[in-house]
Amino acid sequence: MSQPSETSSPETGEVATGTRQQQVADTLRDMIVTGQLDPDCKHSEAALAKRLGVSRTPVRHALAVLVEEGVMRRAGGRGYVVRRYEASDVAVALEIRSAVEGLAARSVARIGLTPETAATLDACLAEGDALFAPGETGPVDEARYSQMNAAFHEAIAKAAGGSLFGEVRAVLDRVPFGAPSAIRFHRMDPAERRLHLHHAHLQHHYIVAAIRDRDGARAEGLFREHGEMVKVSLGLTRGPWHREAGPGLPIGPSSPEETAGD
Repeated sequence: MSQPSETSSPETGEVATGTRQQQVADTLRDMIVTGQLDPDCKHSEAALAKRLGVSRTPVRHALAVLVEEGVMRRAGGRGYVVRRYEASDVAVALEIRSAVEGLAARSVARIGLTPETAATLDACLAEGDALFAPGETGPVDEARYSQMNAAFHEAIAKAAGGSLFGEVRAVLDRVPFGAPSAIRFHRMDPAERRLHLHHAHLQHHYIVAAIRDRDGARAEGLFREHGEMVKVSLGLTRGPWHREAGPGLPIGPSSPEETAGD
């Protein structure tokens, strides 16, 4: 989740001073894409301000920004609701992200890893390896995996150079469950979730190996395949350990009321 310059936590209700309007907008946006704001509930300025520990003014401005972006919409009075994306919207966003990040991986393989990027990727691989250490069979620390996964994807995007990669990813991050930090599962038990995330992390190893081998085509292909893992976790497509496909998270057809309000 995006962090303000000092402290920000929707759970503890602390938001630091500084460019508060942008900080609040970033925090609310992250809460949306990670599923912390229920799309089936109406959210008021007052309730959100209390939850974030700020005054209503920065929340009001942040909500105006999110409405303009299409992430939220007004729902009468001073209420707001999270835009409910159709499953096809999320699937397309994930496909575009896979293509963009695949091109970024190809670019990094071509130009080579800097010592700084190599160290970051190695740290991500080590962190993931620790999560799936031999003998560990319990539920995975998904928050820890989420942070590692976001850092991995961010490192490759930054290493590719150019601002366009970042700009495109920023747009895609607004789609619920489309960001690398958003870890959500549809109808998977803890054992299946562990297997799924472990497989995704093994793909990280293959991607880094391809980049180090300067094999751009393989790095790109692996990253595109890596993106399919998110579709499986969301129930948008079937995986070998996934019992049933079909949208079950807060994505799906817009309600008649929402459609009429757009």
